[in-house]
Amino acid sequence: MTLLAVRELTKRYAGITALDAVSLEVREGSITGLIGPNGSGKSTLFDCVSGFQQRDAGTVSLGSRELGGLSPVEVTRAGVRRTFQQLKVFAALSVVDNLLVSAQAAPAYSALAEALHLPATRRHERRMRERAHQILDELRLAPHAGALAGALSYGQKKLVELGMALMSEPKILLLDEPVAGVNPALIAELREQLVRMPRRGVTLFIVEHNLKLVFDICDWIYVLDRGRLLAGGPPAEVAKDERLMQAYLGHG
Repeated sequence: MTLLAVRELTKRYAGITALDAVSLEVREGSITGLIGPNGSGKSTLFDCVSGFQQRDAGTVSLGSRELGGLSPVEVTRAGVRRTFQQLKVFAALSVVDNLLVSAQAAPAYSALAEALHLPATRRHERRMRERAHQILDELRLAPHAGALAGALSYGQKKLVELGMALMSEPKILLLDEPVAGVNPALIAELREQLVRMPRRGVTLFIVEHNLKLVFDICDWIYVLDRGRLLAGGPPAEVAKDERLMQAYLGHG
């Protein structure tokens, strides 16, 4: 079943077309990859899906719900969560507090209810603290729950960022280069965690330059080049497509 549907998505900047009528689907329970050379429009597509940029044309739907015009927080509460190329953790907060801060985007959160400190808010806070510790345990970060996030290794911070994204109970996670800059030992740990996500009920849509990882874990791969979708299919099929080599190397 299709969970995320992108239809004829177009984005322009002062006459430059960053996305040229891109259409793709992400099936529920899958790990789907989006690859292509630098500047091909991958992060722009993620921005348009997640509400950080408004598209010029096309539609984006999560199940039967159209996401057009929604703010990033509203898109998150609809069930779409994304991470960014640049690591975003709160270095001066503890690991568990990073996750709790992220929980403010959860569907049950209300700034007014928090200000009034209503009983429902206190119950929500207790549930989020329990969820944070459960996620840290699953990510094998429980021993670091009280440590400052800034004191962790880069790979561990990537796991913290993944935990933060999981706090809003997303239906689909858009991960922008989840293993970039991570040492090989922790790439193996991150790979294991990513493969587990569909079993946790979280569909993954991944942008990643580590092609070995993408072809290893993805069920379906799309290739984007200069804002246009070149190919899409199972990893074995995409690997044999000459357009992939042309996009990366400029020749057959």
